Amino acid sequence: MMQMMKVQKIYLELLKAAIWGGELTNERVKELTIEGVNEVIRLAAFQGTGPLVFDQLLKLKDVETPDALRMQMKQQCMMSMKQQNAMMPLLSQAWKALTEAGIDPVLLKGFGLAQYYPQPHLRQWGDMDVYVGQKNYHLGCETLRAAFPGVKHMAEEGDDYKHYNFEFGNAVLEMHRISMAFAHPRDRRYYEKWEEQSLTKEGPKIEVGDLTITVPEDTFNVFFVFLHAWHHFIETGMNLKQMCDIAVILHAKRDVIDKNRLHEALKKLHLMEVWQQIMYILVKYLGVAKEECPYYTDKLAKRAELLFERIMQEGSSRRHEEINAEGVSYIKRKWITFQLRLADSRLVKPYAPKYARHMVVSDLLHGVERIVHGK
Repeated sequence: MMQMMKVQKIYLELLKAAIWGGELTNERVKELTIEGVNEVIRLAAFQGTGPLVFDQLLKLKDVETPDALRMQMKQQCMMSMKQQNAMMPLLSQAWKALTEAGIDPVLLKGFGLAQYYPQPHLRQWGDMDVYVGQKNYHLGCETLRAAFPGVKHMAEEGDDYKHYNFEFGNAVLEMHRISMAFAHPRDRRYYEKWEEQSLTKEGPKIEVGDLTITVPEDTFNVFFVFLHAWHHFIETGMNLKQMCDIAVILHAKRDVIDKNRLHEALKKLHLMEVWQQIMYILVKYLGVAKEECPYYTDKLAKRAELLFERIMQEGSSRRHEEINAEGVSYIKRKWITFQLRLADSRLVKPYAPKYARHMVVSDLLHGVERIVHGK
């Protein structure tokens, strides 16, 4: 157990060096045996931070690593770069097709977050997430089907879908109708109004070759990156790659975040206790300054430590139970769905009891809403 704790600390030191642009010179890396190196590699891959940590491990001269293992790590770093290079033409083609159709797309996550890392190509991203909004959703589906003839895509473009997908081998383009779905009608109205105000052609720009790409308004983007990670925790688990994303965007946008708007969103959407636990983890384990973590407190430290322990043990590997509705009556299917949602709230309760209670109310209202509309 003690050895595992040492290895975890070294892994976290390597990760911090990767996301803040430093190099690990700590004396304790000399304690790394080949077994320790293997465990750091396992942790890095499990937490979605492989290339980030492998690049740092390869720089360590005091740690003996077999040539075959070094070659594997180099290959993983190269593969991350090659995959991103292969995806950029697809993103460019989609972007140009949408803008020519009169749509103003906004890039979510992925490349938009990678730019905040010292070496963007080492931040793994497998999907391209492009927001077009509810008004342009059907036109966007039609436009991209024409732009990518023969490419596998979803059979239907439902009006209640979060996104519509196109599959390119190992990569997926998700064209978003909305950036996040909410069960509670009040939450949904609040968030979608803010979303519509924040995901527009007036948003911040990044340059990719000869392409100018729009990303979300800064405060909304910080909140969205946090929210996306939290929803992952509820569904399949949260990994440290997602925590790193929150860390780097908080640091990059520290001087421009509208803290009043952020506070309003956290309170209205019942997420303040979750946010404060994430901030605690970022400060203690990923080296973010307290001043860069709005509403930081250590009053929730006990729950935050439990949350961090689960993240380290589970990553994003939890299996989310799916519903097999074949041959099941409408009422029974609704009951099964509600039971699964209750299970989600029980999972959340040890870390965020207030949010867990809100989940139950939200799911009840959402269930009634769907029944009324015959869904």
